[in-house]
Amino acid sequence: MFIQTATTPNSDALQFIPGVPVLGSEGAANNMRTIEYNSPREGLKSPLATRLFAIEGVKGIMYGSDFVTVRKDTDHPWQLMKPDIYAAIMDHFSSGRALIREDSSDSSSKGVAEEEDSEIVSEIKELLESRVRPSIQEDGGDLDFVSFDEATGVVKIRLRGACRGCSSSTVTLKHGVEGMLTYYIPEVTSVESVEDELESQANKEFSKLEAQLVGKTSANN
Repeated sequence: MFIQTATTPNSDALQFIPGVPVLGSEGAANNMRTIEYNSPREGLKSPLATRLFAIEGVKGIMYGSDFVTVRKDTDHPWQLMKPDIYAAIMDHFSSGRALIREDSSDSSSKGVAEEEDSEIVSEIKELLESRVRPSIQEDGGDLDFVSFDEATGVVKIRLRGACRGCSSSTVTLKHGVEGMLTYYIPEVTSVESVEDELESQANKEFSKLEAQLVGKTSANN
């Protein structure tokens, strides 16, 4: 098996392309386009994700139809991590094991129009699905539709995969997603990105810890 890599706009995320279907029929059968894990605990649902999270520096994993996106800590260089990532992916797909454990439910991408959606929400989801997600997935990322506020015209989405923590994601939102939605759907006024509850909580805890460390340093000086 020859595994190719592809860079993404996020320097801390890479696409690994094993040359065989990743989600394949598993994804199609469950109407899933991508599956993402952002912690070792979430990764327990997948044998491959469990092994990848065991590699020092791995922060997140996303499966697409034919690729695996791996996100890492900034402090860990790819040249030290790649051999272990290659080995984990190669061993998994050579073994024939299932990608997802049968007894688990997965954090899959959302955005397909549903019967209870309003006409505007259905139009937003259709544009995201047909015009935005294909190009974002080419760069190893994805997005979810979260909500639309009819009073303010604000659309909220959640970035996934390589898009998380990427400096160019703001440009993508404003000049790409927002520009297209406001052009086709006048009721839309802006597009905002929201964090996962777990990610938001982790960032808050990190900010608290950082403030405590700064306070201790100042006190010692």
